[in-house]
Amino acid sequence: MKWLAAVWLIVITVAVWAQPQEYVCMPCGQACDKVIHNKPGTCSACHMKLVLKSSLQFENLNAEDFCQRITSNPKAILLDVRSKAEFEGRSLRNTYGHFINAININIDELEKRLPELNDYKDREILVYCSHSVRSPRAAILLNNHGFKNVKNLDGGVSVLDPTTTCLKKNFKMHE
Repeated sequence: MKWLAAVWLIVITVAVWAQPQEYVCMPCGQACDKVIHNKPGTCSACHMKLVLKSSLQFENLNAEDFCQRITSNPKAILLDVRSKAEFEGRSLRNTYGHFINAININIDELEKRLPELNDYKDREILVYCSHSVRSPRAAILLNNHGFKNVKNLDGGVSVLDPTTTCLKKNFKMHE
């Protein structure tokens, strides 16, 4: 009987191990984010790298829930991954504004600047950009480097309603 149990254990282990991996494109905010691929590579639609679907461990929050997290957790870290010009309102495109006390690290510099955030690995990190194209990439990068409580503003600051109480208190509008 013991050998039968051992055989079943081996069969189950092999079956689980042989499960095909699911890949998705590094989130880009387009419809291709929802397409499942069966091997690594590059997304044919947006040309982003395909990553394991299981690596997407961050939570997307709508604007109302994002504001609620800021209000209920004043120790949360706000991370703006737009360019310095966008963050400061000096960009030629609409920059919308930024959350007060946010840390600004451009998505293109985030990986090399991760040591600046190491003290916050155990804190909630609320990450955002303008349209939720760059911030999901940042959320994945943070997850992959040991940050476990990462939340993304779905739609970015472009979807915020500046008349809400939360934003009146926590957001600086750009002129």
